Parts: sequence; structure tokens; C-alpha cells
Amino acid sequence: MKKAISILFLILLLSPTQTVWGKAKKDMIRLSYFRPIFGHVHRNPSKYSSSLTTISCGHPVKVYKLTPTKGRAVTLFNKVWHYVKVGPYEGYIDKKYLASSKPNCFQDRYPKFFDSLELDLTELYYWGRLYDQYVFGKSRVR
Repeated sequence: MKKAISILFLILLLSPTQTVWGKAKKDMIRLSYFRPIFGHVHRNPSKYSSSLTTISCGHPVKVYKLTPTKGRAVTLFNKVWHYVKVGPYEGYIDKKYLASSKPNCFQDRYPKFFDSLELDLTELYYWGRLYDQYVFGKSRVR
């Protein structure tokens, strides 16, 4: 049983998707800015994946294009996720949360009010997770 588990682990570790993106060439294509009040850089291109770091409105984000050793360049994953770098963290952010110019942020417009909230790290994390779960759009129900 233990041998089967270790073989399965080796297969998953050496799977082609891991090795292709691990050796991919990264080219920065633009500098964008984060739009919502709080959000996360995700480990995988999914809103349910674990968070690498929490960022706030107006934070600069480097957007990259990945080119694998064999194949063509990819800028969007799952049709909506950009591969980004924020500080030392490399992960994914939904493209709808990025702006080409610096947005007009709530924190910048009302700094005294925002500072009086005295949010700690846990609260910032959960505010970011809340914005990840929002679904923006128009209802088609009559």
C-alpha cells in the first residue's frame, strides 16, 4: 500500500503540466493596478484556491506572458486569469480586477476614515476573500 502511494506521488510530481509550466519563459507584458478595495493573489487560477498574499486597491501588479518550451504563449488561464507578480509572490489574479491606470480608491479618498477602522491582518484577509466571492453582473430574471 505504501509503495502504491509513493508511486502515485511520483507520477503526480512528474506530470507533464508541472514540468511544462515550471520551465516556461516569463515575459512582462504590462503593469496594471488592482481595482477592488481588497483582494488576493492566488496560487492557482481559481477563486477557491489558496491565497499567497492580500493586496489593496491601487497596488501595482506586473502581468506576465508564459511561453512553455513547446507550444505557444499564454496570457490568460481558464479564459479569465492573468499570471502576475506582486512583490516576491507569483500567482494568479482575475482579469476583471486589474486596471491599466491607477484607480480612484476609497482608501485614498477617505484616509482618516479608513485609518480609524484599524483593520488587522485577519480582517484584511477576509475582506479580500469576500471580494473574490462576489459575482458582478446583471440578472436576467424577470
